Amino acid sequence: MKRIAAKSAAVCILLCGGIAAGVLAACQRAAKAPSESTTVKEEESGKDALTVVSFNKLITEEFVETFCSKYPDIKLEMTSYGGMNGTGFAIHSLENGDIPDIYISTQNYGKELQEKYLLDLSNYDFVNNYSSVLLDSMDVNGSIYLLPSGYQLTGIYYNRTILEENGWEVPKSFEELVALSQEIEAAGYKTMGHGMSLDGYPFNYFFNIGNTVYFGTPEGTEWKEKFLKGEETASENSQLRKTAEYFNRWVEHGFITTEHMDVQDFYEGKCVFFMCLGLNKYESTVENGKIFEFGNMPWLSEDGSNNMLTRTVSRYIGINKSLAEHGNEQKLEDALEFMDYISTAEGQRAFMTNSTQYMPSLNEGSIPQDSPYLEIEEFVNRGRTVPLVYVGWEKLLIPIAQEIKELIKGNIDVDTMLEGFDKINYDTLTGSSEDIFAVAEETLTIEKTAELVAIAEGKAADADCAMISLNEYHGNDNCNEQGIAWYIYKGSIDTDHINMFRPRSSAISVLQLTGEEIKEMQKAGFDQDENGNPYDYLLFTKNNKELEADSVYRLAISSGELPKNLISDAREIQMPLAEAIKIYLKELDTVRADRICWE
Repeated sequence: MKRIAAKSAAVCILLCGGIAAGVLAACQRAAKAPSESTTVKEEESGKDALTVVSFNKLITEEFVETFCSKYPDIKLEMTSYGGMNGTGFAIHSLENGDIPDIYISTQNYGKELQEKYLLDLSNYDFVNNYSSVLLDSMDVNGSIYLLPSGYQLTGIYYNRTILEENGWEVPKSFEELVALSQEIEAAGYKTMGHGMSLDGYPFNYFFNIGNTVYFGTPEGTEWKEKFLKGEETASENSQLRKTAEYFNRWVEHGFITTEHMDVQDFYEGKCVFFMCLGLNKYESTVENGKIFEFGNMPWLSEDGSNNMLTRTVSRYIGINKSLAEHGNEQKLEDALEFMDYISTAEGQRAFMTNSTQYMPSLNEGSIPQDSPYLEIEEFVNRGRTVPLVYVGWEKLLIPIAQEIKELIKGNIDVDTMLEGFDKINYDTLTGSSEDIFAVAEETLTIEKTAELVAIAEGKAADADCAMISLNEYHGNDNCNEQGIAWYIYKGSIDTDHINMFRPRSSAISVLQLTGEEIKEMQKAGFDQDENGNPYDYLLFTKNNKELEADSVYRLAISSGELPKNLISDAREIQMPLAEAIKIYLKELDTVRADRICWE
């Protein structure tokens, strides 16, 4: 077994201000660096820094500081992805081999890609620290390329305080939930709320509820595998039809609708039960000082005999394979030291921002007494957990979710929905999917990607100019979460790619400003964090026209990037930002840097 000897020295951090993989030593891509990074000169220590990209706060400065105190000889260079599609970012960067030294993902994605771009960790002793159940699910032809850091168990969340105050019991079946709902509504409460702002929500609700009928069985697991290969259909499967009919009962009782409820509303007691992909706290104090406590119950089968929980690993960590190449010996040693540390109970606690929200992924792990999972421990011990459906379904997720939404709206029936599943899968397997809007012949720079998005906004708003902000890592876990998030990779561009690189806001706003006011706005930058350290705005004009100081122009910008002092002056257009991007991509058809121009 390979083993890295423990060092007596410990770690220092190098935090850089660059946005993306352009500043990452291990990245191989044609696009230039999105922005310059602020780094400590390498000659000061004689060692290269390990690079890592943070997104969704999966790695924080709090962890880095803890790591630093233990290993001051190792440098970490952090950059950030600030967009809304962190999962897609991790997947697409791996597909393109555009990864840092320490690779972090929310999905155990792409076995062939792992073999191509990640280091095999199976022969290192620290792998033996992990749960064999979790490791078995990550085996790639006898090798291990990614290691898990905690996993979350999700079901249906409930307001424990409201239930106890009214003398209501936590339902143990769908039948009990239906009966209890009548009492809840009669008492003036809303029974069920749920997140519905992302396409992934209806997809996951369908499969999570379906786990209690079919998907959690060996036959259902086999169907999922064969369906992806085109060897099985949805419309001709009687068990799947039964599953869809059961899901539709949740819809008919009003438990699942297209109405989005923010998790904050649940924290404030605006519904008793709540569906989402996970809570980050189980206690909340509202304005009047009242404290609500929350619990977690499994996804309910009709009679309660087959209730299930969904298992989601918090994050996976691996090492860039290029570190095994000649000349990278020191970086490889440092990276293995990093992996060794996070493979200990101490390292796992430091790595997870809120350890009480996750089950431990190590062998010696046990459920902490303050864990919200204590009440569902019996389901864990009985093996009533099923992995979240995602890997392998990436290209199907959004179009299938849209079919499920049509069922929820009442626009189609169960049979039509399942036929839609088959058509979507056929189109994806044959390469005729309607979800592909253009093909990029090259990987773009972040600036060119920003220009493409700005032009799309400007065209949709019939504007004279458009402004968009760049992401940078500004320290203290701060990055621009509203501006251009990443760059466009070479290849097909679908909805998932658009959600990876576009600004977070779904709306486009228009401002009427003079040329001088627009230039002053650009010069001031986007001070999202309100700390006097703004993010740069890029300005693009139609036909590259120079703005005259006293003339008034229509400026397009995503609503989330508006300076606070101008929000009240802005007017939102009807067309969503993502739709505007799709329209412009279809117009381009083939995307190259020299074709992106606003005429």
